[in-house]
Amino acid sequence: MKIAISGLTGCGNSTATNNVASALGLPVVNYTMHNMAAESGMDFEEFHAMAQKSDAVDIELDSKIIELAQKADEQSGGCVVGTRLAGWLLQDADLRVWLHASLEVRARRVASREGLPYAEVLQRVSARDDADISRYKRIYGVDINDHEGFDLIVNTEYLTAEQAASLIVAAEKLAKQNRLKKPIKLARHIRDVIEGKKRELGVKD
Repeated sequence: MKIAISGLTGCGNSTATNNVASALGLPVVNYTMHNMAAESGMDFEEFHAMAQKSDAVDIELDSKIIELAQKADEQSGGCVVGTRLAGWLLQDADLRVWLHASLEVRARRVASREGLPYAEVLQRVSARDDADISRYKRIYGVDINDHEGFDLIVNTEYLTAEQAASLIVAAEKLAKQNRLKKPIKLARHIRDVIEGKKRELGVKD
């Protein structure tokens, strides 16, 4: 069972991914730009700004996610992938989930987590949303506000992390029973773009 969980900053994506994986006994694939920034020894905001100027960052990141998901699926018979584009990257996902919360709620969560002023974080999260939406549209032609092809949309504003995970676990059981697996329109296109860009940018596997 391959489960893809996507959502914007502050939606609870990482927590939901870990909780669902734990409940189902599946490995987690949650390689993000934060991981890449840490591995590069760079501040995240600085690294994120760099990503706006070079497609190579997204191409390397998304290629890595696809690779890790395939490896986890082969070794464990499934996985839970939690990244912004997970629902579009996994061509053969059995269940696609989008986590939703308003900008204000997401900013409050991030501000609380990082111990920063709400107004500052609100501006930062809004700018990051806009940058990500624009970048994915430019590179892949993906509108991450269009959730056609997703099986479940969860509003996490009034749910605990445990409650959100419980909904996804329940949906996983239905997906098994009803065989919801279906390709999403842009999944194959995204993989073709990644391979083409890797050749163009000289990004090695």
